[in-house]
Amino acid sequence: MAVSDMQPETFTQLWEQVLEAVRSRLGSQQAYETWFRPVVPRHLSAQFVELEVPSSFFSDWIQQHHSGALREALKTVFGAEPEVHFSAREQDTLETHAIMEAALRANAADNSGAALANSALAAHHGTEHAGAVPAVIAAPVTPAVPADVSALRNAFAAMLNPRYAFESFVVGGSNRFTHAACLAVAKNPGHVYNPLFIYGGSGLGKTHLLHAIGASVLRERAAARIVYVSAERFMNEMIFAIQHGQTLAFRNKYRNVELLLIDDIQFLAGKESTQEEFFHTFNALRDAHKQIVVTADKPPKDIPMLEDRLISRFNQGLVADVQQPDLETRIAILRNRCAMEGDGARVPPDVLLLIADRIRNNIRDLEGCLVRLMAVASLMARDITLELAEEVIQQYVDPEPDHLTPERILAMICERFAVKTEALCGKRRTKTVALPRQVAMYLLRQLTDLSLVEIGRVFGGRDHTTVMYACDKVGGMIQSDSVFGEKVNGMISTLASG
Repeated sequence: MAVSDMQPETFTQLWEQVLEAVRSRLGSQQAYETWFRPVVPRHLSAQFVELEVPSSFFSDWIQQHHSGALREALKTVFGAEPEVHFSAREQDTLETHAIMEAALRANAADNSGAALANSALAAHHGTEHAGAVPAVIAAPVTPAVPADVSALRNAFAAMLNPRYAFESFVVGGSNRFTHAACLAVAKNPGHVYNPLFIYGGSGLGKTHLLHAIGASVLRERAAARIVYVSAERFMNEMIFAIQHGQTLAFRNKYRNVELLLIDDIQFLAGKESTQEEFFHTFNALRDAHKQIVVTADKPPKDIPMLEDRLISRFNQGLVADVQQPDLETRIAILRNRCAMEGDGARVPPDVLLLIADRIRNNIRDLEGCLVRLMAVASLMARDITLELAEEVIQQYVDPEPDHLTPERILAMICERFAVKTEALCGKRRTKTVALPRQVAMYLLRQLTDLSLVEIGRVFGGRDHTTVMYACDKVGGMIQSDSVFGEKVNGMISTLASG
């Protein structure tokens, strides 16, 4: 069939056949949704296939882990094994956007938009395959969707991680307020909390919330124009635009959207030209009542070398933080990940408690440890036990300094409260022993990486709930009793200084 005879519906059906064949060969629906749904085919034939992916990481992962399934699927559909080439969208986002815009404008004027898109894409990707690949099927505008504004929408949607949705975000005391703010923005973008500024430490869920807002808006408004981008990429695209005389295309891309999601805005600190461009982009969107959501590792006023005019504009909206999750939230996150992986029954509750208790500051590390544990158990044919979990956890937590051993902490408690170690770790519950024991549990919790279960073992095998109660009680006493607080903080300072 000649290229000019190929209809959009035929192209769509062909690619859907490939996707269905891939899905049947993968062992996980999640793997299919994560790695193949975002792929956009650019050329399809029995000799050559070109696939556009959101980033080079996608292409590397597919080639390393799913190349066999892809090759077999293509052979099933085409009856041959075509050469497969990947192009990463993150390397030429601005050019691709300009080409798509031109194609959409032409399509709106008449039905020749598909032909224009084909020729523009061919010019964009070069002529290295010209003559060597006969009868290549070129995608009409954006493949697998009708040639209208939804093509542009789907291109942006492919940049959103399908795993990062509100449904998969675990809500707890550390993020409840910010989660509610994000839901409000997603339901009514541009009219509430504009801009929304989310800050917090690395690995606490800021990027997850950004993607969730974008995905939610797309579900409600299919034609919504959305851009998700990191601040570093925003700067790189601006530099590319200046070097290639495409500043107008750059501005059109970022100033004609309904929702702009920018990650790690602190990267712009000290970069005056990029801040200047973002400032004008911000004003254009805000004046047009378009929604802006940004994330950073600090609140606006604490980002060094960020211009005052940007700080003031961020503070005009809602500034919300994501804090470190508490123990219960971390356990819920692990259970949620187990459910996603389909391995919930394999991981005992005491193992989940151990992981959640030892890895406290980073959700990525928390989930990464769980994934590694399940992988080790599967590949090594071992049961998931506390002992195996301890081995895996060592890859994620730093060893304790020698001067912060439980023995030294207990020795200081015994000295300051005039009690003996045997009494501290024994069964007695008198007030003269109970309070020092609770303080010792609090210090072990604050100064070591011991889990609640391990701390309980130090004190004669007490339950982890007893340790939690002790830590909460001592923490409250430190806040309410300044003299007691100074005494405990003095011990912490002494122990920490060695």
